[in-house]
Amino acid sequence: MTEIGRPSSRRPYPARPDYWLLVVVAALLVMGIAEGYSAALAMSSQSPLRMWARHLAWVAVGLLAMVAMARFDYHRFQDLAAPLMFLGILALVAVLVRGHVSFGARRWLLEGSVQPSEAVKLVLVIYVAYWLATKGPEIRHVTYGLIPYSLIVGLVASLVLVQPDFSTAMLIVGVAIVMFFAAGASVRGLLAASLLAATTGAILVLGSSYRLERVLSFRTALEDPLAAGYQVRQAVVALGSGRLTGRGLGQGILKFGWLPAAHNDSIFALVGEELGFVGCALTLALFVLLGWRGLKIALAAEDAFGSYLALGTTLLLLGQALVHMGVVTATLPFTGMTLPFVSYGGSSMVSSLAGVGILFNISGHRLEA
Repeated sequence: MTEIGRPSSRRPYPARPDYWLLVVVAALLVMGIAEGYSAALAMSSQSPLRMWARHLAWVAVGLLAMVAMARFDYHRFQDLAAPLMFLGILALVAVLVRGHVSFGARRWLLEGSVQPSEAVKLVLVIYVAYWLATKGPEIRHVTYGLIPYSLIVGLVASLVLVQPDFSTAMLIVGVAIVMFFAAGASVRGLLAASLLAATTGAILVLGSSYRLERVLSFRTALEDPLAAGYQVRQAVVALGSGRLTGRGLGQGILKFGWLPAAHNDSIFALVGEELGFVGCALTLALFVLLGWRGLKIALAAEDAFGSYLALGTTLLLLGQALVHMGVVTATLPFTGMTLPFVSYGGSSMVSSLAGVGILFNISGHRLEA
């Protein structure tokens, strides 16, 4: 891997696509399309075919974004990083001022059809990758590294947090800390950043009654189905009812009123009920493969910027998937987060596929052997 820049010795682009990554994403999309139709059957508020068609439309838009990102030379993001970050911050501010309110949260624009935080997660990774690559060894110094880095990440996380979207804010911070460490931050700086993030998170949880209730209910979610842990309990029941091979695709029962948000926040539970342990294990294996390919691409990148960008993008996708599956299996406190490529959700789908396009892009630019 070379330093930041635009190396002159590279293979003709586009190179061969990363077929492993292509197969993994295709398999997850197919699973999402199939389970999306199954979940739509239980949506009494609208036509199942209409809802499924909207899911397919978002997949199509996401695929177009993936192709566009794969064809757009990622080196040009170095010049666009600051403007994109500025626009991302403006979008988050616009949400707070003019955003659409749903379920007590103000996270959407355009009457609930666009969630800017999904795109801003990727924009932040682009900006942070550029920032880390340009700083080099300076990130080991508190004044030039830890403090400005914390301010950048903290600003974006804070704007997401006040929507409120605690899980996305924590995902952003977690990915940023790992990228900071991978770029060569000192152990002391890493510990300081982690301690700051943990302390801030604890204060936010203890200072909010609904967040504290979710954390406390996590301990009793399987004991008190009428308390705040109801959704977690129902998700676990759905997973257990599928046993080894599941009830069969489309044959799930709990999605008919018993499993809240079966089409997005609880889609992994629906996979467990209909496809059983086999389907859940396959889903987990696909994300493991995605992580493997993403890290391979990061290690093989021709410059520091590409390496950090691939790492951050991979961590975003894996982190989101692990949080979703952790919540559904009652190993993490409840929070609403979609499963990349599988859950229903336009902004999440487009952002996730755009991230995959960036990985394809970086894998297509490699130094000559």
